[in-house]
Amino acid sequence: MADGTGEPSTSAPREPVAPRLVEYDPITGVPSEFNEFLPPDCPEYKKWKAAQEAPAEGVDKLTLKEQPEEEKKLPGGKVKKKTKAQVLISVAQRQKNKSTTTVAGLELFGVKLSEAGKIFGKKFACGASVVKTPSGGEQIEMQGDFLLQIPDLLLKNYKNITKEDVFFVDMADGKKKKNFYEDGPAEDDD
Repeated sequence: MADGTGEPSTSAPREPVAPRLVEYDPITGVPSEFNEFLPPDCPEYKKWKAAQEAPAEGVDKLTLKEQPEEEKKLPGGKVKKKTKAQVLISVAQRQKNKSTTTVAGLELFGVKLSEAGKIFGKKFACGASVVKTPSGGEQIEMQGDFLLQIPDLLLKNYKNITKEDVFFVDMADGKKKKNFYEDGPAEDDD
């Protein structure tokens, strides 16, 4: 053959290239590496995706043994009781007639303390802030005595808090008392 100048070419003839072997997916009909790039609304893609998510044969028949729940034992053989989430309200006297009200345990009910502090501050027209406790937790501290109004506000704004979850901590003796009672004084809860 001529190379365009009219003279025959001196280069050696090329060797034939072997054809590539491409494996096509039996479900989609395209090469396997292109399956994930198919349009998500086409039926072939949906069949391929369903086949990918289906469990392998026999896997769905496997079961796990249930492990018995271990109880925590204290020294002396006593079994530790699981504690229930509680909201603790306490009032502390400052100088003269001033007092502060603290609300602890709201985070156990999924309440954001900063938002609850804003609600308390607006409702009671007082200063309310989130403070850290010595034990490492957080609680809301308000200026003033709002012991009787807080439980009603909690029940109104947060549906997952019930009457049985709210307790008053008496600062004089440190005992926990139920804050809601229908008839008679509050009972001690140890």
